[in-house]
Amino acid sequence: MVQMRGFKRMLIANLDTWLMNTIKYFDFFLRYAGPVFACVAVVLISGVIWTWFTFVLPDLAAPRTLGRYVHISIAFFLIFNVFYNYLKTLFTPPGTPPEDYGENLDIEGGLNEETKHWDGFGRFCKKCRKAKPPRTHHCSICRKCVLKMDHHCPWVANCVGFRNYRTFFLFMFWLWVGCFYVMATCAPTFFRLLRTTRYPHYEGPGSTPVTFSFILAISVSLAVGFLLSWHVYLIVTAQTTIEWYNNRVKAAEAKRRGQAWHNEWDAGYAVNAASVLAVSGGGSSFVWWFLPTLGGPLGDGTAFPTRSNPCLPAAPGRAAPPP
Repeated sequence: MVQMRGFKRMLIANLDTWLMNTIKYFDFFLRYAGPVFACVAVVLISGVIWTWFTFVLPDLAAPRTLGRYVHISIAFFLIFNVFYNYLKTLFTPPGTPPEDYGENLDIEGGLNEETKHWDGFGRFCKKCRKAKPPRTHHCSICRKCVLKMDHHCPWVANCVGFRNYRTFFLFMFWLWVGCFYVMATCAPTFFRLLRTTRYPHYEGPGSTPVTFSFILAISVSLAVGFLLSWHVYLIVTAQTTIEWYNNRVKAAEAKRRGQAWHNEWDAGYAVNAASVLAVSGGGSSFVWWFLPTLGGPLGDGTAFPTRSNPCLPAAPGRAAPPP
C-alpha cells in the first residue's frame, strides 16, 4: 500500500512536469510561429482577391458598365476593411497596465499573490511582480500582462486585448461578409466550370483557382461565422473568453448554494456593445462602430462599466475600478 501511494505521487509529479514542459514548448512554438500564420492568412486572402479580379469579375459584368463599377466599388470597400482591421490588430499592442497603476496600493502589506478582485482573479501578477487592474491577465506567450485579455491568437501573431479587440472583431465581421460576397459572385462561374456531364474534359482558364477560392470561401465563412457568433455573445454579455470559463464555474457554485449569480461587468446589451465598439472621437451612431477609425477604445483599460455603474469611461481619463 505504501509503495502504491509512492508510485502514485511519483506518477502525478512526472505528469505535472510533462504537462508544464509541454505548455512551455507550445508557448515557444506559438511565439515564433505567429508571423508564419499571419503571412499564410495574407497570402490566402490575397490569392482569393487575385482570382476574383482575374477570373470572376469578367464574368459578372462587361467592362465600362455600371455593374462592373458597382462590383469593383463593393470589392474595394470589403478589401480595405478586411486588411485595415487585420493589420491594425496585428500591429496594435493589446495594452499593458499603466506604469503608475498600483502606486497607491499597499503591495508589500495588503496586496499579495492571494489578493483577489471581486471576480476571483488575482490583483497581483506573480510573473511581472506588479499589481493587475481588473480583467487583466498575464500572457505566457507574450510574457506580459495584457489589459482585458481575451486570448492569444496565432493568426494575428498577437494577443487580443483591450486596445485591439475591436479591430479583431471587425476583421472577423468583414472577412465573413467578404466570404459571402465571394461565394455569391463566384457561384455562376464555379458551377459553369463543374458542368462535367456536358463538358467532361473541360479545363478552362481559372478553373483551379476559382474552385479553390469558392471552396475556401465556404470553409472560412463557416469557421469565422462560428467564431464571430461566439464573440458577439461575449460582447453583449460583457465577457472575455477567459472570463467565460471563470463565470461558468462561479455560476455553477452559486447554483449549488441555491443563489443567483450575476456578472458584475454586464451593464446591459447596449452599454456592453458600446464599451467595445465605440471609439474616442468617433460618431455616436452605431453605424460608425463597424467602420474603420483612427480613434482608440474608450477609457484606459483599468475600469469598465458595471451593473451598479453602467457609465462608459471617458478617454483617456481613468475612473476608479469597482470594488
